[in-house]
Amino acid sequence: MIQLAQVQYLWIIATIPLLLVIYGLYRHYGRKMLRRYGDPELLRPLMPDVSRRRGWIKISLFCAALFFFALGLSRPRTGARVKEMKRTGVEIIIALDVSNSMMAEDYTPNRLERAKLAVSRLADNLDRDRIGLIVFAGDAFVQLPVTTDYVSAKMFLNTINTGSVPRQGTALGQAITTGIRSFSLDIPGSRALILITDGENHEDDAVAAAREASNQGILVHCIGIGSEYGKPIPMPDGSLLKDEEGNTVVTKLDEKTLREVAEAGGGIYVRAGNSDFGLQGIVDAVRKMDQQEFQAVVFEDFNEQYMYFFGIALFFLILETLIGERKGRRIKSFDIFTKKAVCFILFTGLSLVASAQADKKDIRAGNRAFRKGDLDKALLDYQRAAIKDSTSLKARYNMANTLHLTGDDTQAGGIMKSVPDSLEVPEFKADAWHNLGNIYLSEKQYAESIRAYKNALRTRPGDMDTKTNLAYAQKMLQDQQQDRQDQNQQDKDQQQDQQQDQQQDQQQDRQDQNQQDKDQQQDPQNQEVPPKITPQAAQQMLEAVQQKERETQEKVQKEKTKVAVPVRSGKNW
Repeated sequence: MIQLAQVQYLWIIATIPLLLVIYGLYRHYGRKMLRRYGDPELLRPLMPDVSRRRGWIKISLFCAALFFFALGLSRPRTGARVKEMKRTGVEIIIALDVSNSMMAEDYTPNRLERAKLAVSRLADNLDRDRIGLIVFAGDAFVQLPVTTDYVSAKMFLNTINTGSVPRQGTALGQAITTGIRSFSLDIPGSRALILITDGENHEDDAVAAAREASNQGILVHCIGIGSEYGKPIPMPDGSLLKDEEGNTVVTKLDEKTLREVAEAGGGIYVRAGNSDFGLQGIVDAVRKMDQQEFQAVVFEDFNEQYMYFFGIALFFLILETLIGERKGRRIKSFDIFTKKAVCFILFTGLSLVASAQADKKDIRAGNRAFRKGDLDKALLDYQRAAIKDSTSLKARYNMANTLHLTGDDTQAGGIMKSVPDSLEVPEFKADAWHNLGNIYLSEKQYAESIRAYKNALRTRPGDMDTKTNLAYAQKMLQDQQQDRQDQNQQDKDQQQDQQQDQQQDQQQDRQDQNQQDKDQQQDPQNQEVPPKITPQAAQQMLEAVQQKERETQEKVQKEKTKVAVPVRSGKNW
């Protein structure tokens, strides 16, 4: 299928009928002027070299050259199609530890950032496989369902931090259990779970979970990150994390636990170095797994075809200049003026195309920088391309994705929002909506991400990755709304309790005041001389005050019980 990159030049074709009309009027005016000298039939023998047909042949050739010249300027191109094809590979889910201990700086710049870089490189080595991403600390969540969309995987990876999981701690067993439920294939020997963690398990039995994964045909590999000597954990305010007793926490690599988990899961254990993360051993183990066939989306780049149309235009233009207007002269002299005219037309066309190709050159340079991981240079190249051609959807699309990877989700979303509606190819439109949904999802704008995923499915209903992401976004939106409802109900209950307490206090004050006024009216003489308090009365008053204090403490304790949050572990690293 041929596509036109710059359709605005097609207006040139609309001038061809106008040129033919003007030439016809010119010929009519010439015949009219000729009649002034006499009968054209009598004058024709006096002009034996004049040909009425050659003029129309020349103008027709010129119009044909102009037609193909306009097509060349519009940059026809083929390719850039999205195809589904069979691919062979395995399913791999990476479980990344995002607990506070991953902020320790025994790796440069810290354990978490070093692990994220390693995951990105691992994805580059697994280009034939489907990958998924889980983040875990005290809980575990699916960050990205299994997919062949490696661009989305890296986009999600860039947004991960220690705040990605609300509850801190380290629950290796829950991460493994979540990974078991997240695979889409159900074929033993074709699934692998890779744990990247320091191994400090505070919550559950990770070995039992790994053994269960192995029983279901899932290999569990472990990459240990950290040092045996340990490092303190820096906090955002510059202080060091302390435990409940006020001691500075020193986090160490627990190799013993990770070796036991890998052995129980039928996988291997690799200790990550600061320079070499030990990925090759994991990649080699994955390559030995049973390869399965599944559907994958493959993109083909554009192939420019403008040069062929310019070649046809040049052929017709040269032919037009070589045909004479008089009979008996098959080829007229190719004079200097004609040479200059042809050169001018071709130079103008090639200059326009070269200008149009400049943005594509910048896009290709940006793509090379993107593949190398130089996001700043890639973003600069995409911005240059967008400046040179503000209508370039590819430049805006790539720029939005790069901005998202650099963490500027607000600007990325603003640019990406204008892309899908401008695309005409359904597959491209679906991909743009899908990536826009990913951007919104990373910003926790779940309602917007749901709308984007639904638009993608309207264009491409059978996309399983989009369906999975849509279900995940709907679940997160439901949880978010439930949290808000719970918080609102809690605030409402607290407000009602406060109002009831205030009303009871006011009512008690009024009763006390009324009783005091009544006592004063019954015994006015006693107002002048206060009665003496007996020891028994004083004891009764003291007991009443103590009873009131106990009731107040019980009420405060009930309020604390309402808002208390259950904590399964006292460790938050």
